[in-house]
Amino acid sequence: MERAVFFDIGGTLLLADPPVPDVFARVARRLGHDITVRDVEPCMADVDAYYQDEYMRDGDFWCVHERAVQIWLDMYAMMADYCGIRNDVEKLTQAVYDEYLLPECWSLFPDVEACLKGLKRRGFKLGVISNWDATLENLLRSLGLLPYFDEVIASAAVGCRKPHRAIFEIALERMGVDPSQAVHVGDLVEADGDGARNAGLRPVIIDRRNTLANCPYERVTALTDLVSLL
Repeated sequence: MERAVFFDIGGTLLLADPPVPDVFARVARRLGHDITVRDVEPCMADVDAYYQDEYMRDGDFWCVHERAVQIWLDMYAMMADYCGIRNDVEKLTQAVYDEYLLPECWSLFPDVEACLKGLKRRGFKLGVISNWDATLENLLRSLGLLPYFDEVIASAAVGCRKPHRAIFEIALERMGVDPSQAVHVGDLVEADGDGARNAGLRPVIIDRRNTLANCPYERVTALTDLVSLL
């Protein structure tokens, strides 16, 4: 019988809000650059493709805080170059990164707090397993989420990442539960589903848009469905 539920963060509990182009344009204007969201939006497909290429080439950047931060800085630098910004690029990219350390740039999905409260009431231990830099715990604290969690495991803080077994094993050890007693919930089939399964946890995929019909794992379209599922 399950005793613990672990959650991914980005795309599972939180979303960037306002979107990245809005934040980038706002910060750029604050630093004196005359750009708008419309100037930024056309480059986002290339920026996203850059991230995917880097992740496929060597996703272990998520295992080291400085490397994880650098990926974000590199993407913001791409956006600056696309928008024709040539001056103070380093200052701008750092300012955009710093903006995303603030709770004002993130929103909880509307089903999150009801889910966490419902699971807590039923006696589950709750934890986080996320590919994130070492600022994750502070972000969760500023959003008021940290009290829900018994453990927070950020990949850059422990030196390993999903989907590798090691990060799940660290989380299980810290939580004091066996794999057969744990569930992991996330939005990515490989990182969350395959990773959890290979480490012996029960995978559940959150599929809010109901687009993963061929997913080999249990799916929910709202986190509140977890309460009855478990």
